[in-house]
Amino acid sequence: MGFSTDTYQSFDEQAIFYYQWKADESIPFKGVVQIAHGIGEHAGRYKSIAKKFQKQGFDVYANDHRIHGKSAKSNEYLGFYDGEDYFSDAIEDMRKLTEVIKKEHPNKKIILLGHSMGSLLSREYVTKYGADLEALILSGTAAFMKGLGSFGLISTEFFSKINGKHRSNEILKNLFFNQFNKKFKPNRTKVDWISSDEKQVDKFEADPLRIEDFSLGVFRDILKGSKKINKPEMFETTPKNLPIYIFSGDKDPVGEMGKGVKKVAKNYKKAGIEDLTLKLYKGGRHEMLNEVNKKEVQQDLLNWLNERIEACLLYTSDAADEEDS
Repeated sequence: MGFSTDTYQSFDEQAIFYYQWKADESIPFKGVVQIAHGIGEHAGRYKSIAKKFQKQGFDVYANDHRIHGKSAKSNEYLGFYDGEDYFSDAIEDMRKLTEVIKKEHPNKKIILLGHSMGSLLSREYVTKYGADLEALILSGTAAFMKGLGSFGLISTEFFSKINGKHRSNEILKNLFFNQFNKKFKPNRTKVDWISSDEKQVDKFEADPLRIEDFSLGVFRDILKGSKKINKPEMFETTPKNLPIYIFSGDKDPVGEMGKGVKKVAKNYKKAGIEDLTLKLYKGGRHEMLNEVNKKEVQQDLLNWLNERIEACLLYTSDAADEEDS
């Protein structure tokens, strides 16, 4: 089973590139998964989990966020952003993909899977469009880091005023990623923090669509977005009946070695989410879908999702039987 690609026009006429993996037609169709990738990467990196979903009866859609992957006009435009609010723009791009999905699957709700930056975008997305979702899956998510996050926010605001938000800054570019990587010294590469699987790390380093350099406005807007979505009101406005699955490595520096991820889960629980599952993998780093135990991680995710889908189908069937009786 392969995949197809296409583009759609976002709200501001930006051409957004996306992938579609169609479900295996030899088995009953279960649903639709929409994927939101992380910063500096692209949707094509999710081929492995997309194929797993395909074989389980799910259609999968994943867009390259603007200035990422094949949504960038060319390689020279990778990471370059000249808009007003990257975080909001990326969410609305996701919404446009949802509209594409809804045209093709008018009677189906969507399972939203967000990784890293994509998990932050997804967490705000559900507060606006949660009624269209069947479940939320968060990979490598984070609480707002009061020290590093606050310093980064102040610094990006300062440098943006001096140099303009469209420029990059070497100090800030290295600040976060170097901080993440120093947890795994002695370092073999600049991105040891993403996975303990060296093959996956090398593959990512060699990826021509990987971005290291971003406009200051991107960092600023993501930090602002992270601070916003970790406020109590954002947890409170998440639909209470939306099943949420959070998974991460307990050695993920983005999730503060598990501490930040636990905080996010605790806040969802406090807000009254009825079905919340947290899975922390011992020794796992930032990209659990690319870790040495990725088969285990993928299977755990599929088991959780299939349980919810089957429960939903059973409930729907029972309700229909009651109406007929």
